[in-house]
Amino acid sequence: MLSLPEKLMLLALKDKKGTVIFSASTALPYGLAGSVILELVFQNRITLNNKKVEVLNEAPLEDPLLNRAFSLIKVSKRARDVKHWVYRLERKLKGLKKEITERLIAREILRKQEDQFLWIIPVRHYPMSNAAPEQEIRTRIHQVVLQHDTPTEQDTALLSLIKACGLINEVFKKDERKIAKKRIKEIVDKERIGEAVSAVVNEITAAVTTVVLAASVASSSSN
Repeated sequence: MLSLPEKLMLLALKDKKGTVIFSASTALPYGLAGSVILELVFQNRITLNNKKVEVLNEAPLEDPLLNRAFSLIKVSKRARDVKHWVYRLERKLKGLKKEITERLIAREILRKQEDQFLWIIPVRHYPMSNAAPEQEIRTRIHQVVLQHDTPTEQDTALLSLIKACGLINEVFKKDERKIAKKRIKEIVDKERIGEAVSAVVNEITAAVTTVVLAASVASSSSN
């Protein structure tokens, strides 16, 4: 079973080219950091207490990536809010996109392709090798959004990440997008999900919005 970060990474990559979809490129690092936090919530390692992240169970996790993130939270000298950890994990978990991609390669879902930019600069692409796992994710998303299946907390979390990272147009066809955007907003805003999950979802969205806006302002200023 794929983790939330792995699902988000698959949706953010172009299947044939193996590069991150442009609309998601700025937001994705923060979305991935948030997805790691959500996984820790789902695995009952952390929760919220007075809006601060609190450790529930200090036992290490088998997953190396989640364990690195969890270790940073455990050694913090004071309790921090979700927003702090979204930003901190984005900075501290170096090579997060690459690590998740390498895991998908190990599962034979993606493959590594070496290319050259301008015939000189080496670049790596990660095109699809096995489309079935991503298709399963997309099918479930469509069942929840377009067919009104009851979403789980994990479904709601993934939909919030899709929305925050600008991936709705990638996941849905042109004639589905208007309905999908409305339905996803309803799900994210109204579904009854745990306090910790809800807070993480809200902070991820806020963090991504701030980063995208700052990037937009910087780009406008340079022009």
